[in-house]
Amino acid sequence: MEQTKIKIKFVAAFKELFNKKWRNIVFYGGRAGGKSQAVALALLLRGRNEKYRVLCTREYQNSIADSVHKLLKDLIDKYEFTDYEILKDRITNTVTGTEFIFKGLHNNVVEIKSTEGIDICWVEEAQSITKASLDILTPTIRKQGSQLIFTYNRMNELDPVHVQYALKQSDTTYVKKVNYDVLDAIGLLPDVIKLEIEADKSDSELFAHKWLGEPLGQSERSIVPRSAILEAMNRKIDDDGATEYGVDVARMGDDRTVFWHRKGLKTVKYRVLQHLRTTEVCDQLEAFANFDKESLIKIDDTGVGGGVTDEMFKRGYSVHAINFGGVAGDNDKYPNWISEAWFNMKDIMPECQLPMNSDLLMELSTRQWNQDTKGKRRVESKNEYKKRGFRSPDLADACIICYAMPSNFITADDFNM
Repeated sequence: MEQTKIKIKFVAAFKELFNKKWRNIVFYGGRAGGKSQAVALALLLRGRNEKYRVLCTREYQNSIADSVHKLLKDLIDKYEFTDYEILKDRITNTVTGTEFIFKGLHNNVVEIKSTEGIDICWVEEAQSITKASLDILTPTIRKQGSQLIFTYNRMNELDPVHVQYALKQSDTTYVKKVNYDVLDAIGLLPDVIKLEIEADKSDSELFAHKWLGEPLGQSERSIVPRSAILEAMNRKIDDDGATEYGVDVARMGDDRTVFWHRKGLKTVKYRVLQHLRTTEVCDQLEAFANFDKESLIKIDDTGVGGGVTDEMFKRGYSVHAINFGGVAGDNDKYPNWISEAWFNMKDIMPECQLPMNSDLLMELSTRQWNQDTKGKRRVESKNEYKKRGFRSPDLADACIICYAMPSNFITADDFNM
């Protein structure tokens, strides 16, 4: 099939998408910057001139509808690229042999690792990609001359892709922040978007995040200030004090079991596990605690966590069961244990040392509180938190449990041990 020659105007801000010298190409910023459209069009154009195997991915892709498949199809239709064949789960060029494939990272780790011959990998919505996924993806794209392209709107200061590529200077990485003004300057910004932008200017935090690509701001109802968390993540303190452990046990399929270890107010280490039976969790916890039967291990005893508590107690460990819905130490201020523990964490944050972790930052800084009818400060439940679009805050809960102070405890008798 002979290719049709078409004259296309391409936005100059994205011209580096055609430069083969870059190992990594990063475009980030606010909405209406044209990032996804530009990358999709550039890849289609490159794929008409040479044979490429292109992996289009993101952290979560439950179906082809979650991918950029439709965006590529729409551009193929718009520019009448008749040399492209659109299949249900892939797109191919019948002249050059270029192939676009679509896979999610989170649920296809083994498949991604075994994918061979990738020339270009485009990671869309890259602000959601985890450090673990990045560590798997980068060495997978290992063909000589291969490239990784990242497009995203920032969520917080420690988005792993932003830390890895945008904040680190490298001769092999091209980074550019692109906002709506790029399209506005050349007359390509729709009037309806201009009206939306003007309406959002009345809310400075919303405007900065949505249109200028700045990290998501905090709600007035957030419990722990983001600035205090970041300071704790950059703080260096002595590991002076008792050794304690905190354990948040997974309740559902996507929840994580998290172990947390501190000495004094310094986090020593943490570990994240999934899909383990009770005995397996206990075996891993013993190893994590280095079989230390003297130091206190505080375990979320709610629901399935009770099995872990009982088993560790049988094995001879110094266990304290935590009931999130249990009575608070200061019952006049807090309706339950977990609310008091969260505000305790806020109070001691200026003295802590925490690990640099974007998920922890997100979970600690976005949990909100309100007052009940008796004027007590109540932290929102996990279900309420997840309904706002966040995943289960397992890292934060394990950290909170580990740092909970004696004033947050009831006696062991209250937990029927």
